[in-house]
Amino acid sequence: MRTEAPPSSNFAPVPAAGVRQAIGRLRQSPLAFAGAIVLACFAFFAVFADLFASDFPLLCRFRNATYVLPNVTHPPALAEFNELRAAGQLSPGDWAINPPIPFGAAQESKDEALLPPLSRRAHLLGTDGHGRDVLARLVHGTRTSFGVALFAVIAFIGVGSVLGALGGFLGGIVDGFVSRTIEILSAFPTLVLVLVVQALLPNPTRTTLFAAIALARWPEIARLVRAEVLVVLSNDYIVAARALGASPWRVLVRHIIPNARAPIVVAAMFGVAQVVLIEASLSFLRVGVPPGIASWGEMLSELRDYSSAWWLLVVPGLAIFAVVSSLNLVGEALRDTLDPRLRM
Repeated sequence: MRTEAPPSSNFAPVPAAGVRQAIGRLRQSPLAFAGAIVLACFAFFAVFADLFASDFPLLCRFRNATYVLPNVTHPPALAEFNELRAAGQLSPGDWAINPPIPFGAAQESKDEALLPPLSRRAHLLGTDGHGRDVLARLVHGTRTSFGVALFAVIAFIGVGSVLGALGGFLGGIVDGFVSRTIEILSAFPTLVLVLVVQALLPNPTRTTLFAAIALARWPEIARLVRAEVLVVLSNDYIVAARALGASPWRVLVRHIIPNARAPIVVAAMFGVAQVVLIEASLSFLRVGVPPGIASWGEMLSELRDYSSAWWLLVVPGLAIFAVVSSLNLVGEALRDTLDPRLRM
């Protein structure tokens, strides 16, 4: 006789039908659906940032050679192409098709520093104190924020899920070690812990940034997964599976982990929003991403040097607000869908 596994006390498993139900829930909620569209647009810009904003053309012909997507490949043969084009010294047979924003994130021009939005046709959102195009830096800053958030969330979800599941399932010394580690790391605020780690490193990079965030955030996921595992272990079908001779590994993989996937999905969605805020805060304090890399927080930090440039506050601030709000709206919709208590 086959016994079907009931859902855990808080969340149901996430089969394919659950995914379709979550998508249907997003469509039923106008705010959540709008948030999903906003996130999709930002993710699209993050993936194809070089196609939207670059000082290299999309397609060009230079010295009898045709280059396709040199803004992605950056061939050495085009090192002097931009200089010749700016000076109007290209050969008659040379031509180029520029991206929508013909500026790179690090392209500087002292003659065009601190231009307000709409003051010039070429710079719709103005320029910063170094003459860099704000819209180009906003597009490439999307890649930085989403990239750091994605890798950090994958890292701390993976570490927290494994340690939390092992602690709750094995118990004893393993559970005690995991629980004490969670308590110690949870005593430090996330921003302070990441700030200390980044400040102590001689050459902090984006890799060290998301590693530090993962170090600070995994205890929250481990505590959540451990609690779910302990709840599932008390169910009758776990006792039945063990009585039928199922190995501990099979019980963990086939019966326990599927019931903990739903809260992990919801926690990951909220975790991305939190990491975006953490990365922006650290970059604002200039201990986040390395100097020169476009970041929303780094754009905000320039306001301290140029207090009259209000657009350096408004543009990245609105981007952070839109992304974090959208992530929270989608996370709320997923939680309402995956929590059976809220569907009763």
